[in-house]
Amino acid sequence: MYKAQYKARNAHESWTTIGHYGSEGEALNVAIRKKNNGALMVRVVDKKGNTVYSG
Repeated sequence: MYKAQYKARNAHESWTTIGHYGSEGEALNVAIRKKNNGALMVRVVDKKGNTVYSG
């Protein structure tokens, strides 16, 4: 399970979860799409809590 998250306005706000996905690729696609639509920061976290992508 992978979780895609974003921060919309500044680095000090809490991460907002976009959704939970069965594959890393799905989560990455959603996170990158959110970043391209104006999110300040995005990340993908695996089920152990490790960040596998940050952008």
